[in-house]
Amino acid sequence: MDSMIIARRFVVIMLFAAVFAFSFSVAVEHASRSGAQSHFGASFTCLQTGAPYCTTVQ
Repeated sequence: MDSMIIARRFVVIMLFAAVFAFSFSVAVEHASRSGAQSHFGASFTCLQTGAPYCTTVQ
């Protein structure tokens, strides 16, 4: 009986951990999609979209 209670608590804790990990990964991914672009380690925001250094290289 005690092992069932421990297993149930473990499942609940792991579900909370999974929800936290998923929401944290979404928050980190959303933060990396900001207007700042990296160019040789320097982070800057493109104010003029027609500037040559603001184009993305694929």
